[in-house]
Amino acid sequence: MNSTPWSDTQKILAVTLVGAFIVIIIVWMFYPPNTNAASTAVLNTLVGTLGGMATMVVSFYFGSSRNANTKDNTIAALVAPNGTAQDVLPKSTPTG
Repeated sequence: MNSTPWSDTQKILAVTLVGAFIVIIIVWMFYPPNTNAASTAVLNTLVGTLGGMATMVVSFYFGSSRNANTKDNTIAALVAPNGTAQDVLPKSTPTG
C-alpha cells in the first residue's frame, strides 16, 4: 500500500486531536475551572468542539469510511499499470 505524505499528516493530526481531547477531559476532571460564567461558557464551547472533532476522527477510522478507503485502494490497484492488482484481489472469484 502506497503512503503519501498527506496521509501521514492526517494520521498525526487524528492522533493529536484524540489525545488532546482525552488530556483536556482528564485535566478538567481533576482541576475544574474556578472562573466566571463567561470564561466557563467559552471553555465548554471549546471542549465541545474538540469532542466533536475527536468523534469525527474515531468515526472515520472505525466507521464506514474505513471500508470506503479500502475500496478506493482496491480500485487504485486494479487500474495501476504495474500489475499490483494480483496482491489485492482474491485468488478465485465465486460465481453465481
